[in-house]
Amino acid sequence: MSSAARMRLRELLETQQCVRCASVFDPLSSRMADDIGFSVGILGGSVTSLMALGVPDIYLLTLSELAEQARRVCQASDLPVIVDGDNGYGNSLNVMRTVSELEHAGASVITLEDTIIPRPYKQPELNLSSIEEGCSKLNAALRARRDPSLAIIARTHAQQPLESILERIGAYSHTGVDGICIFGKTSKALLEQLRSATDLPLMLIDYNPPEMSLEEMTQLGVRIHFNGHKAYEDAVKAAYTSLLELHTGAESGSDIGSEQNAKQLISRFAGQKEFKALSEDYLGPV
Repeated sequence: MSSAARMRLRELLETQQCVRCASVFDPLSSRMADDIGFSVGILGGSVTSLMALGVPDIYLLTLSELAEQARRVCQASDLPVIVDGDNGYGNSLNVMRTVSELEHAGASVITLEDTIIPRPYKQPELNLSSIEEGCSKLNAALRARRDPSLAIIARTHAQQPLESILERIGAYSHTGVDGICIFGKTSKALLEQLRSATDLPLMLIDYNPPEMSLEEMTQLGVRIHFNGHKAYEDAVKAAYTSLLELHTGAESGSDIGSEQNAKQLISRFAGQKEFKALSEDYLGPV
């Protein structure tokens, strides 16, 4: 099943179309997205952290915990699934193990980003590795993969100077990876610039309302567009509302609990404020 899903994903990367990516986080959501007709889903590190640990996306999740959830999600349906490999959980040798574990779990794509995580002491939350190390990790990932149909996609942030983005994308493209992922708000002008740095398929992760149509993104080389984990957020909100109605005896469909939206509920029950305070206590303010 994994090999067939991987081949379908590779065919997608080679076509002249851009598709929306579903947020999948457990076996049922994987089967639902597949049944609805999505061509690809993504298992995010942030959602896996919430599912497995109930904590925010501060990189407490381990590789083994990610691989366990990836196995459940990837093997539940025929949907090709992108698994967020973060920065590979360490150095280049850790990246090799990350690729081995996620390939075994059934991932069709593994994204690897060039951030330094977890956050170093007294450093900003967003720190990028050197381009040299980023290339080393990608080369290690390519060497570790056994199934050539498994796609490796290099990921970097839109939140950096244009010159840096273009330099990183150009360098990563020459490693032999199968695509480039840009995380963050991305303009049409930026995408036009990116086409001068790489001819690889692009994946966009942007949690803001899209400023371009799928047709426009297609013309600029984008093959996969992911616009956030709304499915998971809606599931959290529905669970909270259902439990509240059950506890209070309120009728289903009432506006009970409507004063808090999904993001507020996730922040509250994942302890976002508490972990922020701990970070300031032990890692230093930013």
